[in-house]
Amino acid sequence: MKPPRVSRPRRILVTQLRRLGDVVLTTALLPDLRRAFPEATVDFLVGDRAAPLLEHHPLISERLIYDRARPARSWRVVRARRFDWVIDPQSSPRTAPLALLSGAPVRAGFGVRGWGWVYTHRLARAGRPTEYVARERQRLLEMLGVPIAPARTSLSVTPEERARGRSMLESYGVSLSGPVAALVLSSGEAKREWPPEHFGALVEALAPDGVRALAFEMPGDAARIARAIAASRRLVSIATPALRDFMAALTACDVLISADTGPAHIATALGVRRVTIFGPNLPA
Repeated sequence: MKPPRVSRPRRILVTQLRRLGDVVLTTALLPDLRRAFPEATVDFLVGDRAAPLLEHHPLISERLIYDRARPARSWRVVRARRFDWVIDPQSSPRTAPLALLSGAPVRAGFGVRGWGWVYTHRLARAGRPTEYVARERQRLLEMLGVPIAPARTSLSVTPEERARGRSMLESYGVSLSGPVAALVLSSGEAKREWPPEHFGALVEALAPDGVRALAFEMPGDAARIARAIAASRRLVSIATPALRDFMAALTACDVLISADTGPAHIATALGVRRVTIFGPNLPA
């Protein structure tokens, strides 16, 4: 029996609850869905911590925020919206039941062991070549017959936020009259992190070309920042702002230099150049 299919969905839900980078990468599905179904409602279900990323996004009809404390409440909200399609790139024990309980006749996810059966359209992960995660997620749409364009992620920052971001950097003494390099020293995984002293040496190497460097101090970064500043007193440290403020400040920078981590994907989605320092993970 062929899996059920709704060829012209009226209501579509995209689900990615956690990890900033994964939420950003999932936004690559939105342009494809909008081109294929310009009249459809396209909602995005996201966790509370990553939800600020999706504020003001022009391709999302409504941002739904998952209630971690009361998941049944989120299930009811999703069920009541009578989605035709649920696209679930996360495909986790938390999102798979939600996809099933949605009642959507079309549910696309990855064929993971244990709960992949809930999806009407399943994409195998084992045995497939490594590729850019956003492109891999587009393959969920390809299974449903959606035409795919080159993968491009996107986030939106308002003009007012951009102005606040510039003001924030200037309040820390960062001149915007020349190029500005932003640094993020941590990655959440020690084996992927560049030594702080190397960041300090980089700041010194960039200075003769008039590049100002600042480091966004993420939670737990105080010791790393101190080591980097010991290697270069030119480095300006900025305390971690709220997520939207970080996005705004990043748009005032010319490049982000970091490990393969969420802020790197945020930079790409905001159109900020990035240099990514990879550890043992494959750059693909």
